[in-house]
Amino acid sequence: MVEARYFRDYRHSYMILQCRQTGADRSYQFKILTSDKIKEILKCSLRYVNGMTYLYYDISSRTNLESMFRGRKMTYEQVKDLIEQLYGIYSKLGTYFMEESKLVLLPEHIYYDLSRQKYIGLYYPDYESELANPYEPLMDYLLEHMDSRDEELADCMYRVYEMSEEANFSLEDALQMFGSRNQKEAVIVRPEVFTAVKEKPMVPQTEENLTDLFVQGKESEAPVQKKRSPFYPILAAVSLLGIAGAMGIYYLYELSQEEILVLLGCVGLMGLCLVISLAGCFKKNSGKGRNQEMKESQAEDWPVVYQAEPDMVPLEQVLSKDMDLAMTFPAGRPKEDISGEGFAQTEEECANTVFFDSARMAEHKLYALDRRNKQHIELTKFPYTVGKMAGCVDCVLEDDSISRIHARFEKEGESIRMTDMNSTNGTYKNGLRMQPQETVEIEPGDEIRFGKLNYCYR
Repeated sequence: MVEARYFRDYRHSYMILQCRQTGADRSYQFKILTSDKIKEILKCSLRYVNGMTYLYYDISSRTNLESMFRGRKMTYEQVKDLIEQLYGIYSKLGTYFMEESKLVLLPEHIYYDLSRQKYIGLYYPDYESELANPYEPLMDYLLEHMDSRDEELADCMYRVYEMSEEANFSLEDALQMFGSRNQKEAVIVRPEVFTAVKEKPMVPQTEENLTDLFVQGKESEAPVQKKRSPFYPILAAVSLLGIAGAMGIYYLYELSQEEILVLLGCVGLMGLCLVISLAGCFKKNSGKGRNQEMKESQAEDWPVVYQAEPDMVPLEQVLSKDMDLAMTFPAGRPKEDISGEGFAQTEEECANTVFFDSARMAEHKLYALDRRNKQHIELTKFPYTVGKMAGCVDCVLEDDSISRIHARFEKEGESIRMTDMNSTNGTYKNGLRMQPQETVEIEPGDEIRFGKLNYCYR
C-alpha cells in the first residue's frame, strides 16, 4: 500500500512517502535512489522531520498514467510503448542490482514526462504489494482504457492478461506477445474479422446510387465485347505507304511504257485497299457510338427501385385521406383541422405547462478577468483538462506560466471538482494555492487562477 502526500514549494512539486527502514541513508539502494543515476525512475531525496524519515519524489510538470488517459482510449502503439518503457525500467534496475519488486506498477504512480515523452517509474524501497499478482492493477487499467475497436489490440491484451496470472510472467513476455504489428504470428485473426474485411462496404441507398447499381447490373449481364482488331488501321497505313512509294518511283526513275502500266495497277490496288480500310474503321466507330447511345437511353428508361425503411411512412400512406393525423404530428403538438376550422385541442393539452429548470441547463464556464486574456473556458465535457500542450489537453492556454497539463475538471453528480495536475506555477481557488494532485469543489462566483491567468467560474 502506498500512502502518499503531496507538497509544493516555490519551484517544485513533491510526492512524500514515509521511509520505515532504519539507517536508510547508509543503504545501497537508497544511495542509488537518491543519486539520480537511474533517469527512468523518479528523482528522490531524504528528509528528516520530527525524528521521521521521508522520501520526497520530484513530480514537477509530470502527470500520472491514470490522469493522462482519463476519458481517453489507448491505441495499440500507446499500449505497446508503455510496456516497452516499463520493461526498459526493469532492465535498468537490474543493471544496478535494485530489487525489481519495489517498482510500483499502479496506474496512479506511473508518471509521464511530457518534455522527454518518457514514462517515469516510482521505486519505493518499502513497497509490498498486497496482491498475489503484482501486475493485476496495471492489466485491469489497460483492459479498461484500451481502444476496443482495434481487434488486434483486444486480442493481444486479453492474451497478455491471461499470461499475467501465471507465476513466471514478466513484461518481456507481454512485449513478445505484441511484437510487430505486421507479424502474423503475433496475433490470431478471428474468423469474423477476416470476413468483415472481405465484405463489400455498405453504400447509402440514395436514388443516384440505386440507379448506378441497376445500370451496372444490366451491363454485367451483357455479353463481353471482343477487343477491337487493329487490321483496318494497319491496312490503311500500308496502303498509304505503298501509294507514296509508287509515286516516288514514277518521278525518280525513267520507266518504260509497260513498267508505267504495272505501276499504275499497283497504285490502283493499294487505293482500293485504302478505301476498304477506311470504310471498316468508320463502320466500327459508328457502331460503337450507336451501342453507347442505346445503353444511355436504356439507363434513362430503366425504373429506379427504392427500398423502404422500417421507421418511415410510405408516401402513399402520407397522401391518403384516411390516414390518422396522429402520424404526422409529434406527441403534445396540436393537430391541424383539414376542414379549415383551426386547431383542435383538448382542454388538458392547453392547460398543462411543463416547468423549465434553468439551473439544470446552466452552462459551466470560466470567464477571463485579465484585459490581455480574452479566452473564456467553456466546460463542454468531463473530464476536461487545460494546459498549453496541444493534443494532450481539451483547452490550450498559450501562456508561459501555464504547464503542459495544468488542471483537470470533473463532474460528480451536480458538483464540479478541480484538480491541480502538478503544475509548476500552481492552481489557485479564491487566492489559495492548491497542493499537487489536490482536488477541490468549485462553485459559481469562485475565482480561479492558472499561473498568471485569472478566471471567474459562473
